[in-house]
Amino acid sequence: MAIPVIDLAELHGDKRSKTMTSLHEACEKWGFFQVDNHGVDKKLMEKVKEMVNDYYDENLKEKFYESEMTKSLNKNEKISDMDWESTFFICHHPNSNINQIPNITKQLW
Repeated sequence: MAIPVIDLAELHGDKRSKTMTSLHEACEKWGFFQVDNHGVDKKLMEKVKEMVNDYYDENLKEKFYESEMTKSLNKNEKISDMDWESTFFICHHPNSNINQIPNITKQLW
């Protein structure tokens, strides 16, 4: 089973209808998909990825490893009463720091 791949370059031309149908099906049946030919600069994407990883390391990583869920996983304890979303999003809901977020537009360019 392969993840749907949507080629955005095909939105402009004869294949637009087929591409839109593929996009609809990917959203409806999968909820996610891979995008090709989106036009976003690779250097910009790498810079954003680096900034996200830095933010995680500085603000979320420690809380993640201190969480009761992570401790349970490390001890191989049974966590069958947890749903997959709880186990996936362990402590990734930090308190709002919207006023502390730096101006990233200067850092990106």
